[in-house]
Amino acid sequence: MEKNELSKIKILDKIRLYEKTGAIQSTTFLDPSEIIQNKNLYSKIPHTVFGGVENAERCILLIGSDDVEEARAQINIIQITSRNKLTHRSILGSLLGLGIKREVVGDIIVSDNIANVFVLSTICKYIIQNVDKIGKDSVSLREINYADVIEPEDNSNSLRTTVASLRIDSLISACYGLSRAQALELVEADRVKLNYLDCKSSSKTIHENDLVSVRGFGRFIIERIVGETKKRKDKSRFKDI
Repeated sequence: MEKNELSKIKILDKIRLYEKTGAIQSTTFLDPSEIIQNKNLYSKIPHTVFGGVENAERCILLIGSDDVEEARAQINIIQITSRNKLTHRSILGSLLGLGIKREVVGDIIVSDNIANVFVLSTICKYIIQNVDKIGKDSVSLREINYADVIEPEDNSNSLRTTVASLRIDSLISACYGLSRAQALELVEADRVKLNYLDCKSSSKTIHENDLVSVRGFGRFIIERIVGETKKRKDKSRFKDI
């Protein structure tokens, strides 16, 4: 069963339970595509989508309440401190190595040797008690308050380019220095997402604030479409994140 179909079933189960009992229900963490594709299921009932910080990617869905504080109570924050630089990959690998599921872990914010990990409150204590190393490095873990969350590192680069059109393959080509044929191959290989959803068309038109993800290369946001050149080529500015 596909991931989004499974999340649909889980969300429907939570909605039915809420409608039957009147008790507020909470999902595990959902990724952006799961939230977007299932929005029609929960949009007409009280709900909250919350991931712990503004613009969080992985969020829980609270059914039966639009109170952010109710959602906040479902998520705890663990701060990890190491002597050496931490990475998102090494942290996630160590957590999943405990045998826990990805769905109980939300966003991971890393700043040099400190990281904040958003987790379901039900698993927080277990993680703190069982993780003492990330990779080969010894680490310390403690629960922190929302007010103490660190600022994420900004490793993005803003770039300005001129493209023949605002097609997604044209912008992928410009961002990563690829030929249009290579960009087309990435789309056809299902390695491209537009605003977190699979992009099947290389001719898809991109707009300001669209997020393009290319597996194996990275992500970029169209910050601004500046205008056209005299030769009717599009000038745009994007941020490689």
